[in-house]
Amino acid sequence: MVSFAEEWSQLVAEARAEHAPRTRLDGAGGGGRGKLHVTAALLRDRADKAENKAAKEFREAHKDAVAKTSDVSGSLKGFASSGAFGDFAGSWKKGAAYVAGQIGGEGLAKALRTAADSFGHADKQVKQDLQDARSAYKPGDII
Repeated sequence: MVSFAEEWSQLVAEARAEHAPRTRLDGAGGGGRGKLHVTAALLRDRADKAENKAAKEFREAHKDAVAKTSDVSGSLKGFASSGAFGDFAGSWKKGAAYVAGQIGGEGLAKALRTAADSFGHADKQVKQDLQDARSAYKPGDII
């Protein structure tokens, strides 16, 4: 038979073990530098950066890589691998276009804009609800 103290110690140890990962995750965000303040404008700004900066930089890096590797296929004439290299280059271009789309207007940027629209709608609804509550109740009303 287990004593109350032993059972209590076991329960405390289990609770600590369960909460330890959450505590580590809570502290992983930068050591409490400040509170997260997300607005529709911030989300739209990040969407613009994803579409106009990150996706653009990725496309430029891709163009540079393709330009440098396209010289290789010319030097492989007569080798059995020359055809395979062309297939690789085509696959690379398709993959890079897909990744750029996932960063840009069809992926991350689109998702951020959708979230911003949702944020804006929710903010308007909360504002309207508060205004409705203010007009429905007067000082001294019993709620």
